[in-house]
Amino acid sequence: MRSSATRHSLSRRPAARASHVRTTIWMDGRYLAVTGRISSIRGRAPAFIAESIHQLMVDGSETVDMIDNLSPALVARIERMAADSLWRAA
Repeated sequence: MRSSATRHSLSRRPAARASHVRTTIWMDGRYLAVTGRISSIRGRAPAFIAESIHQLMVDGSETVDMIDNLSPALVARIERMAADSLWRAA
């Protein structure tokens, strides 16, 4: 029988490297500030993972974090748009 240490080492995932970034996107007539991280795992394409989404107001202020109030499909769409924005800026 294998020890628990061996079982743990077999099921470990590759370590992810992440860096936090912030970008602004234009979506449906609103500016959104998206903060997240770019995570890359060996053998996979880099992925942008949003951690907070705020709407930018005309006076420069931001709303409270909206990520918990948005549907997963909308968050995924925002993540794709933010990734496009970051990739074009690079």
